Amino acid sequence: IVFLQGSQFLYSTYGFTLLSAVVERASGQKFTDYMLKMFRDLDMLSTVLDDNEAMIYNRARCYVYNKKGRLVNAPYVDNSYKWAGGGFLSSVGDLLKFGNALLYSYQAGRFKNTDGKLLPGYLKPDTVAMMWTPVPKTEVSWDRDGKYAMAWAVVEKKQQYGCCRQQRHYASHTGGAVGASSVLLILPEERDSEAIDTGLVAPPRGVIVSIICNMQSVSLNSTALKIAREFDKEKWAQ
Repeated sequence: IVFLQGSQFLYSTYGFTLLSAVVERASGQKFTDYMLKMFRDLDMLSTVLDDNEAMIYNRARCYVYNKKGRLVNAPYVDNSYKWAGGGFLSSVGDLLKFGNALLYSYQAGRFKNTDGKLLPGYLKPDTVAMMWTPVPKTEVSWDRDGKYAMAWAVVEKKQQYGCCRQQRHYASHTGGAVGASSVLLILPEERDSEAIDTGLVAPPRGVIVSIICNMQSVSLNSTALKIAREFDKEKWAQ
């Protein structure tokens, strides 16, 4: 036992391996078959299994620093034992599609008076809201403002004092593997109730940042947040 239940948070890759077994039982399919169908539905055609033997077009080489501080090729890793915990290859473009699908699903139910012109999201709005609801006492190490939700680090909208620092609402997830690092950050656009009710501008509205780096142990979350804020400021300036 690392700590008492509900008192702290510790990320576990093996927890996602357990979740993959739940997906298999609920869907009645192999986890990999289920996920590849989902990726196709999301138009993520460059997202595939990280199979070492398969010839995968445009697969990048991964790098690590050795004990002497020199850059070397990453060692061989067989990720088939943990597909759900870090066994997929993807691209920046595909991760952006994934982020857009989540943001659309999150916002679609909030836009009123659209006369049925909006297609439903891939997920129900309440499902995404539940995924992005942080759990108390789960501060994450890669974002001092964030708490852990359902597989996402979430920062809630907050301002304690007038004319002082404001926290924007956003969700992010970093990834780390042997020879690679990544982040996906979703910053929903803040909309007033009148704009949402009129439904003049369809979702998704916000900024999504995806970074993939073929280097191990690169901290990318703060960089992604800076990029998102710059694009957000630019949008408001217009």
